[in-house]
Amino acid sequence: MLAILLGLPTAYADEDMLEDPTTMALGRKLSVGIAAGLMRFDTNFKFTRRDTGRSVFLDSEGSMDLPEVKSIPLMYGYWRPSPKHGLGFGYFSVHRESELIAIDRNFGDLSVDGRASLDDDTRFYTLAYNYTLFQDSRAFLFASLGITAIDLKYDFDAFGVLSIDDVPVATGAYTESLEQFAPIPLIGLDAWFAITNNWSFGARASFVAGEVSDVRALILESRIRAKYDFNEHVGLLIGLLYFDGDVTLNGSDTKTEINYGFEGLFLGLDVGF
Repeated sequence: MLAILLGLPTAYADEDMLEDPTTMALGRKLSVGIAAGLMRFDTNFKFTRRDTGRSVFLDSEGSMDLPEVKSIPLMYGYWRPSPKHGLGFGYFSVHRESELIAIDRNFGDLSVDGRASLDDDTRFYTLAYNYTLFQDSRAFLFASLGITAIDLKYDFDAFGVLSIDDVPVATGAYTESLEQFAPIPLIGLDAWFAITNNWSFGARASFVAGEVSDVRALILESRIRAKYDFNEHVGLLIGLLYFDGDVTLNGSDTKTEINYGFEGLFLGLDVGF
């Protein structure tokens, strides 16, 4: 796929070279887009009770059979009131669920003989100030400083014969629920290069690290994008996305450790002025 994307601009570069400093790819002051992504997930969660030290470990795609490949919606955009300064935003969400019936499995110190269900409803929001470090008729490079807000919602329910450390303790239900919203500082670097008036390519790397209240996070995200502008207002975007996040929630009763990762392809359409 990337070879095709890289080949197309080369084939047409001679007949559609940049005509003026303000190309369709780099000249917009406002752009808003929506995309769909097809992602492959690798996530796990660990809940540790502080009073007993016992842990429940959920391999979401392994022991709990959450969908490993899932489509997700993405929204993005930017506003550049001046060549040096701008604002950018982004949003994407994930919703996956599974239910296992007639199982006999171990989830760390917890064993379940019965059934279990898992629901993942997670959202990520980004708002950043962008400062242009370099720009000419073909390319621009800008740095980002802002906030990534993580909105986690995770529900695990088990029913049947429950055992801890292989000792039956109850016949009934066990529940772990997680709802957490945390804003974490963000820094990033984004580069765009216009091959012709219509074709441009971009690469982005962002880094989120910090501790807010009882939440500590380390997140890496990178994107590679190719964009074709049909005209000065409408463009098609295709790219690859990589996301990996480690989040620790230090609650008074429970410590929750989360690894949330996915990678895949996205395709979108944006409108700009």
